[in-house]
Amino acid sequence: MKILSLADRYFEEALAVILFSAILLIGMEQVVSRYLLRFVHSWAEELMRILFVALSLVSFSLCAKKRQHVKVEILTMSLPPKLGKAVSLFASLAFLGFTLLVVKYSYNITRLQFESGQTTAAMDMPTWTYFSLGPVLFLLMAFRIVQKDILPVFFPREEQTETLK
Repeated sequence: MKILSLADRYFEEALAVILFSAILLIGMEQVVSRYLLRFVHSWAEELMRILFVALSLVSFSLCAKKRQHVKVEILTMSLPPKLGKAVSLFASLAFLGFTLLVVKYSYNITRLQFESGQTTAAMDMPTWTYFSLGPVLFLLMAFRIVQKDILPVFFPREEQTETLK
């Protein structure tokens, strides 16, 4: 149970640190090899680009988990508390719907990439492997929206209501 709690608490943060560190190390290696050894790896830029996209998608999920995603709060703050909560719930449901649509369409694109058999230019890696990050990480984002925005409305906890005051 403690492992699940740690994973729930730090999964996106740990993944973001790993991805950012990998980008940083590959970039530093490229600079050193280019200026000192006069040699460039053809795969490095491509891999850094893929890792950067993965980092961006993990960051979306992290923002949803910490409830720091882009939203307009002036409407919910100016309304009576119950109506403000209803508007906030509606916004969260709309955000969840959008996220699930992205999961559906990114899955379709991933499936098409798999069927085409296309590979990357420098690494000769099947393109569907990194396209599959889209549905997986947007599904994680949908989970975080449900976990942090929708479930607390229907099942409030005392520590959550105290932090919202």
